[in-house]
Amino acid sequence: MRRWWTTFIGYGVIVPMAMVHVAYAQHGYQVGQGQASIEPGQQTLSLALAGYGLPRDGRFSLEWRAYSDLGETTDAAMADGKLFVVREGRVWYADLADKAVEMEMIAVDHADQIQRLAAGRKKLFALNTRNELLEASISTRGRTKWKGKGQIVQIPRALSYWDSRLVLLDEKGKLWTAKVRRGPLEWSAWTVCEGAIDIMADQHNLYVLTDKQEILRYEATGEWIRVAKHNGITYNQDIRLVMASGTGFWAVDSAGILYEAAHNSVGQLTVGALIIQQGRTQVAIIAMDVCGFNDDFATSVKQKIQRQFGIPPEAVMINASHTHFAPVTQRWTTWGPHCQKPDSAYLHGVVSTGIMDAMRQADESRQAASLFMGGTTVNIGHNRSLPGTDPPYDNALDVVRIKYNDLAKDDVIFLTGCHPVSDNSGKEDVTLSPNYPCVARELLIHHSEVRSAMFLQGCGGDINPVDVDHHVTAQKVAKEVGAVLDRDALQPINGAIEFYLDTVRFDSRPRSEAEIRDFRMANEGQDGNVGAEKNVRWADLMLQYMKNNEMPQTMPVFIQTFNIGNWKLVGLSRETTTEYSLGIKSLWPDQLVSVAGYCNDVSSYLPTSKHIRAGTYEGYDSFFWYGQPNSFPHHVYETIIESIKIKNR
Repeated sequence: MRRWWTTFIGYGVIVPMAMVHVAYAQHGYQVGQGQASIEPGQQTLSLALAGYGLPRDGRFSLEWRAYSDLGETTDAAMADGKLFVVREGRVWYADLADKAVEMEMIAVDHADQIQRLAAGRKKLFALNTRNELLEASISTRGRTKWKGKGQIVQIPRALSYWDSRLVLLDEKGKLWTAKVRRGPLEWSAWTVCEGAIDIMADQHNLYVLTDKQEILRYEATGEWIRVAKHNGITYNQDIRLVMASGTGFWAVDSAGILYEAAHNSVGQLTVGALIIQQGRTQVAIIAMDVCGFNDDFATSVKQKIQRQFGIPPEAVMINASHTHFAPVTQRWTTWGPHCQKPDSAYLHGVVSTGIMDAMRQADESRQAASLFMGGTTVNIGHNRSLPGTDPPYDNALDVVRIKYNDLAKDDVIFLTGCHPVSDNSGKEDVTLSPNYPCVARELLIHHSEVRSAMFLQGCGGDINPVDVDHHVTAQKVAKEVGAVLDRDALQPINGAIEFYLDTVRFDSRPRSEAEIRDFRMANEGQDGNVGAEKNVRWADLMLQYMKNNEMPQTMPVFIQTFNIGNWKLVGLSRETTTEYSLGIKSLWPDQLVSVAGYCNDVSSYLPTSKHIRAGTYEGYDSFFWYGQPNSFPHHVYETIIESIKIKNR
């Protein structure tokens, strides 16, 4: 049975839509589990980390790892897994498969000394001391025959090959391009990047290294976006040369040390998938080690899942752990340019692919299982915002145990609500990490009866950890989950599966154009003030919406409900604050109810009237950071709870 409901009530109000699919008279479940890595690969140079608007210039994943000592090096290029360098006007090469990097000189038939080098399309390109451009087929055997390609008039600083053309950086920071063809090349002025000292290109992107030890990527919009910077921790070298190959990125510092680029990571970013089926009805729960994601990404993933596995979008719940140490995977339109949109190759090539891989594993591993639920409390957090001596905090820790008929070990789901933001200082601040949820998962799989563990983030929007060390937080969580399992006092989960997806839409209530312009004027001219710069970008975004007639008219909150037998799992969108969990559970005081936030769309905070009246970050300023037209109306909490109560899903 499937039903659709649509209601429109108006301002500050409810426009709900629901879908349900119910299976009857079935006993027992078929459950499948899968997990895939969403670690960035070496084909991506560097990624901005999500979660914090500070520092102003961003946090990035790039780490330079020493590889070999090249000695004095004038220029360098990469091709076919080989490193070509210029020493004293001659070209040398080394196969990077050999860790020792034994350099051998390439015999040449051109007497003039080489000063700049580039590689691409199985060709070497060089500029000699007479500013002649030379071309040769890549060869490490016999003599290398250079062919003249004309003389350039610019004073060259760097040369690279990108997208079937050569790119030349001159001494004034101007870039010139020439399409590679037979005979002399024709150069044309292209763009400018002040402070650039070297350039490199991979298959898709062009990068520059600046004299500030930043690496910038060229965008189709004509902008240069920062993708890495000297941070004194993982990038503390004086890099002079950068180069790209098909398998990664490399650099040479002023002392001639060769470095390989890597992502500074604990190596544990994952996505987990769980499919629970009874009869023909199935639901999927997906948990990701990301800070957040937008509705359009979730929608596209759900459509793929429906096509491949036959699970309708309303039966797929996607939850973000909200770690502040994962790459940017959502649009932060008012942040610094480096965070305003996710890296497409990472979001779609790694995260989306990882979700589908985990779902495929879950689909193929389905087998008979029994489900049990229990719970306890764990005091890992505190309400960071609301005033008073006893601000709300739902410290519940829910545990679901999946016992397979034919397996010796079980799968576990555990849910609690607390920000994974523990320590953001030193190296940890620039390290890719799932934070405490992952450490707790790892601790749990050492339990004698646990095969895998999935963490779901609860309503932790205004809850921060009480411990600075996230390992301590994880140990507390794992200890309590283990105690629940050891007591074996969990209630059986029995009954049909139902799923619903409702939407409560609030009028966006955008400010007038005059108010926005006044707001912008009050914040402009404060370079270096991160908050003021954010406000200016917010105002510009709103004015752009007005100009293009694109102002969002509503701010939807998605409410997803899975009734898996007598266990009710409610998933709310946005950064859901703790009181929503308490309020929803109070509607069904005698039932097994779990409430997750950060589900299906993380496009702002979801505060209560208390946050809004008190003017806390969750209730006011966060909406500028999220690029929203306005904050929610005061009655947002009451409206959502009443909507859930009326529908009684």
